[in-house]
Amino acid sequence: MDQVIDQGRAERRERVIAVQERCRERGVDVAVFTSPENIYYLAGLDYEGYFCLHALLVPADGEPVLFARSLEAPTILRQARDIRYVGYGDNDDVAAAIATQLLAMAGESLRLALQRNSAFNAAIDAPLREALPNAEFLDSSGIVEEMRMIKSPFEIEQIKRAARISEIMVSAGAEAAGNGVTENTVAAEVFRAMISAGGQSPGFPPFIRSVDRICEPHTTWTSRELKTGDSFLLELSGCIDRYHAPMARTGSIGPASAQARKLAEISNQAHTKALNALKPGALASDVHAAWQAHLNESRVFARLKHCGYTVGISFPPTWTGGPGINSLHGASNVQIREGMVFHLITWITDDVGNDNFLSDCVLVGKSGGVFLTNMSRGLAEV
Repeated sequence: MDQVIDQGRAERRERVIAVQERCRERGVDVAVFTSPENIYYLAGLDYEGYFCLHALLVPADGEPVLFARSLEAPTILRQARDIRYVGYGDNDDVAAAIATQLLAMAGESLRLALQRNSAFNAAIDAPLREALPNAEFLDSSGIVEEMRMIKSPFEIEQIKRAARISEIMVSAGAEAAGNGVTENTVAAEVFRAMISAGGQSPGFPPFIRSVDRICEPHTTWTSRELKTGDSFLLELSGCIDRYHAPMARTGSIGPASAQARKLAEISNQAHTKALNALKPGALASDVHAAWQAHLNESRVFARLKHCGYTVGISFPPTWTGGPGINSLHGASNVQIREGMVFHLITWITDDVGNDNFLSDCVLVGKSGGVFLTNMSRGLAEV
């Protein structure tokens, strides 16, 4: 465990240096990051306190500074040891304190980049503009997100660990499901398996739905009792050190209908088409085109306008990685590169309302996509 902590800490130091290099290239004096994912990537702060404002100030040269609540000092001082921490009280003028720090870092005429794609930016943008009338305001969005797209070998190992936990969770849910079993009983077994396997609380809770609620994208279990002939969905993710590996499987209580089995087969085939197109040098739109072509040939309909998105570090309320999501959709010119990790998704329905949702965590290797979640992709009949 200590070796893992030390390796993560060493990588974070290198990441800060890389951000500072990007700041110098862009003529930015100080970049400010406020999304939990970016702060964790650079500072290593993994906890549930991100509901309040955090601001990580990274100067082009010098020591980064993290502003967060004073209440959180014990956690931050233990976890974020390579970042200078400044605590604020709940009644303090945080923007004024940040402005004072920025003036000390780069003077009144600084070129300041704020993370505009973060929901927390609204809390400091206007006050900082008022407090720093001579500053030039730029956007730091994308600086860290671009770096996060390519996973290091260390990060890939964390995601592989999360993938094993995802498989354990899906297996536990499928084994628990059956005639007369309630959705929340299935959920309890999924959580038991997740915690027993060493998993942490994921960005999204497991999405466990059945029958007519399968079409609801982000709802989860109820007390509904499963019955023979019902379809059900398990979409979830294991989480290790904030790294996620989402996956989903569709199942049937008892034997499935011939149409449901056919839909599952089409889903698996489209999934494989997307995987085979996921090669370094291809565009995200190329992957989507290969996937969509099979759906068109099979005369089924996609519930989503994309067939996946990049994943890795995430905090509640999502496992999608926060702002700056890169999806595999028809208009995307994002180039696929070795080291990217995707949640590859095929969610389809037919003309009589049957749904099949299949997804996996996929790594882009030198020669193409590789499944990190490897359970059977057929329709689970339990």
